[in-house]
Amino acid sequence: MRKFIFEKRKYGFELLMDLHKFEDNPNVFFDPNPHTIDFFEIFLFENATGKLELNGYTLPVTPYSIFFISPFQKKSCNIPLEGVKGFHLVFQNDFLSDFFNDKLFIYRLQYFYNAQHPQYLKIKKEDYGIVQLVLQEIIKEIKAYQNDSPHIIRSLLYFSLSKLNRLYAQEYHLSDDTQSNSMIYKFKELLELNIRKVHSVQQYADILQVNRHQLNTLAKKHFGKTSKEVIHQRLLQEIKMELRYSDKTIAEIAFALNFSEPNNLTRFFRNFTNTSPVTYRATYQNDRFLP
Repeated sequence: MRKFIFEKRKYGFELLMDLHKFEDNPNVFFDPNPHTIDFFEIFLFENATGKLELNGYTLPVTPYSIFFISPFQKKSCNIPLEGVKGFHLVFQNDFLSDFFNDKLFIYRLQYFYNAQHPQYLKIKKEDYGIVQLVLQEIIKEIKAYQNDSPHIIRSLLYFSLSKLNRLYAQEYHLSDDTQSNSMIYKFKELLELNIRKVHSVQQYADILQVNRHQLNTLAKKHFGKTSKEVIHQRLLQEIKMELRYSDKTIAEIAFALNFSEPNNLTRFFRNFTNTSPVTYRATYQNDRFLP
């Protein structure tokens, strides 16, 4: 599978983010084959058609639609280039987390690392217009780069990401409070680091040094689901990605994801999808359903 690598010195100096308009970039293309990236990526479409497959969701590409892709997630695009307008934003976590001295910043954004809801948002034209103005300022700053440009770019990017987070939280009825309690975002980080081995609420509670009730209360407040549901949805996503994009046997996947035996994985998967892992793989492997 192809992996796109972030270019830190694209402009002759190190810059851990990049932004351009689709219509102004002669090299823009949308890879129809499954691929992954090692950076954060946001597509903001002012005008476009087609669809995008991301994390098991087939999502429509329409005017004022936005897609949020986290590092190493798999996606494939069926998006005609004709008439495409909008922005392509990419950045590495350190560009913001180091500046704000907050290693959990990216986990505070509801649209990244979200297994409960699509990493997709359809916004109003007026909301797009607000974000559009800010992104245009970032592009101007990159083109006329000066010593203080990183500070200006970070501030503008912080506003854009936070504004989109509010809109995403409103759309999916999630908490947009990203500052009051870091514990829940530490939980979100731990899920990404440990989901292939750790599946129980008690284990995560022990790592976080809280009791199960506290963790469950926080999860309900911020995600609208119990901590057990959050863990299971993230584990289900990991199984689906293995079935779609690897050639491992069901037994090998079960072993890699710390199930005691393959039948337990099959029961878990069937409980959430009403289908077997074998049937799911036959239907969706390598996004074969995309025309």
